Amino acid sequence: MPQFLYKAKNRQGEPIEGVIDAEGRAAVVARLQQMGYFPLSIEQGTRKGGKVVAAPAGGGGMLARLMSKPAAGTNGKQPAPTRKEAGAKPRRDAAPAMSLPFLNRRGVSTAELASFNRQMSDLLGAGVPLVKALTILGKQTANDTLRETILQINADVQDGATFADALARHPRFFSKLYVAMVRSGEAGGMLDEVLSRLADFSEQEEQLKGKVKSALAYPVVMIVAGAFAVAVMFVVVVPKIVGTFSQLNQTLPLPTQILISISEVVGSYWYMVVGALVGLWVLAWRFVTTPEGRAWWHRQQLRLPLLGDLVRKREVARFARTLGSLLRNGVAILTALGITREVLDNTVAKREVDRVIEEITQGAGIAVPLKSSAIFPPVTVNT
Repeated sequence: MPQFLYKAKNRQGEPIEGVIDAEGRAAVVARLQQMGYFPLSIEQGTRKGGKVVAAPAGGGGMLARLMSKPAAGTNGKQPAPTRKEAGAKPRRDAAPAMSLPFLNRRGVSTAELASFNRQMSDLLGAGVPLVKALTILGKQTANDTLRETILQINADVQDGATFADALARHPRFFSKLYVAMVRSGEAGGMLDEVLSRLADFSEQEEQLKGKVKSALAYPVVMIVAGAFAVAVMFVVVVPKIVGTFSQLNQTLPLPTQILISISEVVGSYWYMVVGALVGLWVLAWRFVTTPEGRAWWHRQQLRLPLLGDLVRKREVARFARTLGSLLRNGVAILTALGITREVLDNTVAKREVDRVIEEITQGAGIAVPLKSSAIFPPVTVNT
């Protein structure tokens, strides 16, 4: 039976290496996962001088080749045809097919991703191998889009990709933050703990979104109701009382005359008014979607009496929660700040993080640039 030299990490993140007798690399991967190890590299060995050493050529490879077929034996049989030889498309051509927009029939909610993280953490913590855990969740997930994504990730892992690399191929569902934390968990041998933290993070983010929506619901309803009431007044109420005013044969005050004139214009040329409003909305939307317009709008958001404070608190909460999660998982400070910047929505807050990164690169600490920022309150700096 062939012998394979392996290098792996245990659950404590300690590097280990050894020799395993197995029928092929797939069997080595399964054996290591059953032992609770995360494989880093596997090479087929040859025996020299009573020791097993790596084969000089064609016998091994890094993790990207872990699941490849073993070479043919010496019995004269030809090797089994590979996927390419059998006429199937290469893996790199097949993978993007699972990320086409039309496959997102339902989408994947934050709650469903949090449930996926929690179940993966429980399975890995119970000693279930990664491939088997993905297989279990792929079968029981109700969301078709998420199930297909999990099955694709499982196939990529079985083809030799790391879990983080397989997740990175689906950026629509797994952000840079998610991939970075999983990668650090794989390197440190604490993937189950990282997934549990990601589940907590997703749930907290969902709660924050709910609070923001609840806070904005009342103002939005009042604005819509007020606009509807004004429209009804101009189109229905004012025209009915114009006749009463005309019978008085008196000079009306200027504000009343302006109100009547607006009502007549809206009633007679309502289609032009609607078209003008739609045109203004389109122009404003196109301006806001430009970098300059987005920056201007985000500055105005922070200056609004109530909304500004809400936006600032939301950005600070995201910054603190994301940066803290990354640093707890061993991500370098500059890398963590770069990923945290992508999580923020407000352009002003992003520029403040860019300034913090630049000052840290020049040798400053993180507290000094945060203290001079108008976005982050003193409690964030002192903590």
